[in-house]
Amino acid sequence: MIKFLTNRELSNKLGINLARWKRWSREFLPPDPLGGMQSGYARQYSPDDAFTVYLGGHLVSELKYAIPEARQILGDLRKWLADKGFYFDVKGNAVCSDGVEVLTKKYILTIRQRGSLKQNFEFFYTARGIISNKPVRYKDFEVMEELYTETVIGRQPVPFASQDGNTIKTLNITDILDSFVAQMDLDRAHYPTLSQSSQNSIESY
Repeated sequence: MIKFLTNRELSNKLGINLARWKRWSREFLPPDPLGGMQSGYARQYSPDDAFTVYLGGHLVSELKYAIPEARQILGDLRKWLADKGFYFDVKGNAVCSDGVEVLTKKYILTIRQRGSLKQNFEFFYTARGIISNKPVRYKDFEVMEELYTETVIGRQPVPFASQDGNTIKTLNITDILDSFVAQMDLDRAHYPTLSQSSQNSIESY
């Protein structure tokens, strides 16, 4: 069963100023179809709507993207997030079952930006799926050995000249979802990517 929450309830649970939450909601979600039909209606958020606003807010407040940039990033990543199990699955106990994804502990995204192109910004995304990260001995030194996959999301990146002024930022997307689910007191079993990582017994990360 999906529980819907209001602006005030989400503001309290997530520790985000109410006015700021409402502003992010207006920027990152389409207009509420019920909002104009009933006077005094308080918008109700599904877990996925709330996560979209929460993630957009992180892009703005923590990674310092402008609102239009954050909005485009959310749109660019929506299909990938759905495919990798970052959205609420009402059935619960769902896991990712395709290929090496069953071994993946967490995902870290690299976002590379190059200026703007007409009305759109140029973003290129790489997803690193961490399988394990453990200390090993190498030539009498203790180092970390990491196993991971790396894939491109969307279009292939183009070569950048060093003087292009492009920026590269890191989005710890699994950690962000984990924090959201914990603050919302949601069951991790309803999120395939978190349910999968909980079931995997992988070397400590």
